Amino acid sequence: MINCEKIIDSIHVGILTIDAELNIYYVNKWFAVHSDIDDADSCIGKNLLSLFDLSSERLKALKRHIKTALTLGGPSFFTADSNHYLFPMKNSITTKSIFEFMQQDVTIIPYNIEQKQVTVLIYDQTSLMEEKAKCNKESEDLAHAIKVANATIKKLETAKNKLVKQKDIIYKQAHYDHLTSLANRTLLTQRMQLLIENNHTSGRKFGVLFLDLDNFKEINDSLGHDVGDMILIHVSKTLLLATRKSDTVARFGGDEFIILVDDIEDEKSLKHIATKLIHAISQPIRVRHLDLTVTTSIGISLFPNHGTDFNQLIKNADLALYVAKSEGRNTYKIHHQS
Repeated sequence: MINCEKIIDSIHVGILTIDAELNIYYVNKWFAVHSDIDDADSCIGKNLLSLFDLSSERLKALKRHIKTALTLGGPSFFTADSNHYLFPMKNSITTKSIFEFMQQDVTIIPYNIEQKQVTVLIYDQTSLMEEKAKCNKESEDLAHAIKVANATIKKLETAKNKLVKQKDIIYKQAHYDHLTSLANRTLLTQRMQLLIENNHTSGRKFGVLFLDLDNFKEINDSLGHDVGDMILIHVSKTLLLATRKSDTVARFGGDEFIILVDDIEDEKSLKHIATKLIHAISQPIRVRHLDLTVTTSIGISLFPNHGTDFNQLIKNADLALYVAKSEGRNTYKIHHQS
């Protein structure tokens, strides 16, 4: 029996035997030490409420679990996860804790049902609950960090999208005409230079069509620049519809347009395209209740026959345009060196 008591006193579990009225019949050393009691035997015969100041809520819980154990003849459980602690006992003699009282798993089992006695087993779960609390805190911190990171990513994505849009806007302003949205001189120069480099290698030809609207100054002067702008927009759309996607339609300035036609076999193909464009532009249009007819003259040069650089090709197409104008307008001419 002495050895049994030594074994019981050496284990890290609180053992308490009481009855339904909370009268004490036995406590082990662990229970006494953590309850700040010098002598475990001095507790015998006392009432549990003389050792602990149990709140009404915990007192009701204790009596309910005792009644359950005696009624069912089996264990009743009180867990640290749900209730934290039943008895206001010290966490530890030597270490501090984030909890004011020891976190406890308590098992109440029948000892003597006839005398309404139960044995209460108390397990210290403070370390486990501290670890859980730490994990919960880390989880909360991680969740907060993720939330902040997601918000930051969203802001960066928004900033990136704004930069992309701004970049697109800047590129469009630098490479496209603001009125007609056609390619401007800068983009025309870049694309023609690329055609020259590629066609030098491949041996293919491309055409340069220089268009100028006939008598456009008179239209501007008589009907106003607003009407003139509407005509330029209409002509731009017509040129886009009458050419291929692989061709470049550019506004060269004022009422002048340049079209780069890639992969041309000979001058015959360019004549066909020029005829098609003249016919398309000369169709009657209605602007502000006015029925108008606009015509165009076209000068044509061919790479590499009429030039191998930007300035030479544009100059020779312009010379051909001058001939078309001098011969009555609303027609096209192909450059000839003579």
